[in-house]
Amino acid sequence: MIVKVNNEEVRIFKGASVKHALLRYILRIKADVSNIEKLQVKDCKGHQIDQDAPLKEGDSITVKL
Repeated sequence: MIVKVNNEEVRIFKGASVKHALLRYILRIKADVSNIEKLQVKDCKGHQIDQDAPLKEGDSITVKL
């Protein structure tokens, strides 16, 4: 399935969590993944969400690295 992280499409497996999408995105942009646990993630409405939250097709999240 495809979700958006910082307005970039990321392909993840069905049933993936926010953390899975973050890992794919961070590896794609070649950023450091060592501090992934400390990152704050927001949904498309600006609400903070947990990294264990499930995602579904078309969801959009943002994160500041």
